Amino acid sequence: MPILAAFTIPAIGAIGSGIDAARIYMTKSQLQAGVDAAALAGARAFAVTDTSAKGRSKQVEAYFFGNFPLGYMHSQNLQVTPTFTTDKGINITTVEATADLPLTFMSVLGFDKQPVRAVARAELQPRPLEVMVVLDNTGSMKDNLPRGANGVVKTRMTATKDAAKSFVEILYQGAETRKELALGFVMYDITVNVGHLLTKWRSSSVRTLPGFNDSYMQSFGSWPSNPMAWKGCVLADDSVKDINTNYSTPETGAWDVVRSLPGENNHPPVTPYFIPPFWVPKMQAGNVTADKTGDPTHEYYQVANVEPGFNLYKITDMDASVINYAFNNIPALSSSPYRRWMYHYYLGLNDTASNNANDVITLKGGGFYDPKVYSWNFTTQSGTPFEVHYDRIPNFGAWKPATAYTINPKGGSTNNGSQNKTEPPSPNWQCPEEAEPIAYGKSKSYWVDTVIGQKNGAIYPANGTLHHAGLLWGYRLLVRDDVFTRSNPTNEEAKRALVFMTDGETALGASQNGFTDRTFTFYGNYADAPISASAGGLTTQSERRFSKTCASLQAETNAPKVYIIALTTTNANTLAMFERCAPGRVYRTSDTASLKSAFDDIATELVDLHLTK
Repeated sequence: MPILAAFTIPAIGAIGSGIDAARIYMTKSQLQAGVDAAALAGARAFAVTDTSAKGRSKQVEAYFFGNFPLGYMHSQNLQVTPTFTTDKGINITTVEATADLPLTFMSVLGFDKQPVRAVARAELQPRPLEVMVVLDNTGSMKDNLPRGANGVVKTRMTATKDAAKSFVEILYQGAETRKELALGFVMYDITVNVGHLLTKWRSSSVRTLPGFNDSYMQSFGSWPSNPMAWKGCVLADDSVKDINTNYSTPETGAWDVVRSLPGENNHPPVTPYFIPPFWVPKMQAGNVTADKTGDPTHEYYQVANVEPGFNLYKITDMDASVINYAFNNIPALSSSPYRRWMYHYYLGLNDTASNNANDVITLKGGGFYDPKVYSWNFTTQSGTPFEVHYDRIPNFGAWKPATAYTINPKGGSTNNGSQNKTEPPSPNWQCPEEAEPIAYGKSKSYWVDTVIGQKNGAIYPANGTLHHAGLLWGYRLLVRDDVFTRSNPTNEEAKRALVFMTDGETALGASQNGFTDRTFTFYGNYADAPISASAGGLTTQSERRFSKTCASLQAETNAPKVYIIALTTTNANTLAMFERCAPGRVYRTSDTASLKSAFDDIATELVDLHLTK
């Protein structure tokens, strides 16, 4: 028994020392995780020296204890010491933590406690940084994401706004201003709003559409005081059909995949984006069947109540003047796009000369405009002149005044379409807010509150998604600093990046919302087959143009790094397109947490924030 006792005590000590050693290792590892997170958090908030929750010291404390709870493994005498210094322009955050870990079994051998220490150092070197953020504003951004760990359900747009704001916070290191940081934003759906940025540079960069962006229309006032005027969205540049998959070489005449801007050198001007200022289910396609002829109650002519709650624009006397532009003694007025679509939509009502009281389209001065006898060619501006009687439009009395001339900033805040839609007051109703070119010196609150918060929303109902539109103009606004100038406060070449966020695939349908000939895109009417020999080729061709645009961007001197955040995207073609554009930098996200993590990771990389110890 004495011999057994003599061996038992050291055996217990040996076994116990293994258990205590494991506790020491776990405590040391968790302590290191705590100081690592704390140092990075302090570095991100380096410029905030106050005692608020966003201050650097409070951030160090919050992130440390978020990783190393007080009393972890029964540790005692915990001390956390942050130090903030600047050396040759490099912001350095150092966090040291020490604690004592009481020992259980090893105390038998005379060891009561073990000191544990961990140190981390994070550095952030301010340098000129230019970042273009391209955000998806399509209608699907109103859809809900899966319920988060906290039980909260957010829409895609709400989660994107929160993540984008966190992104900006990291870039600003918690400060309100950062002189060496320049940001820009492009919001896109099936088009982008860059037209007025172009005309400020060169008036010849945008074509004139009579009755839309010409001097006659401007005499009634500019957007938004005159909702019939041009807001600034554009169609794609002139291009060629059916480009190939040689992404490194653009085809001659494919102006929609290069850095060149409309109106310079041989690059043709761009055309204003126009959607007919009314919502009609079906458009006259040439042959009007007997069951539709002259029946204003048929779905062919319905304007109101097609989609419940969808407000339509009420035409005023000024608008009537625009619609009948050809009869005001102003040159080329008959080419007004308003007149074109009124003609195509309502010519089918003209059934017989004896039953023409409801005819919207008549001969000039009145009289039966027989669609079997008369016609008008809008390309050549020739044929039998016509007049539009807007007061005879079916269900005109149910049309409602426009209530929103800009996008609904709450668009996407709920999955209830009737609560977050952007009303269609004019031909601009699918038009996002104006893009923000790269600019130094703007406050963090401008980007967070004004741009992300107010100018960015789900445009619902929407006509589809064209990623190429957002990428092309994000690229041009970022790299063409000779036109879209900015004031770099240093002599150092800026680091550049383009962050592209979307929630889906390239989505276009020849029968949008179940009806034909009503999908208007970056390339005009889908049914016109603008970039492919067949209407069905528009999606494939748009994706090829996305890839060629990205190849042009990658070939730039001081080429920007491209990051793509794909939220809930599962389409194989779309993901392959993204990987070609940003190999190794495509973030596939599916919920609120992974979306925020993607934005945060990119921001942390862009500001050169890293652990050095």
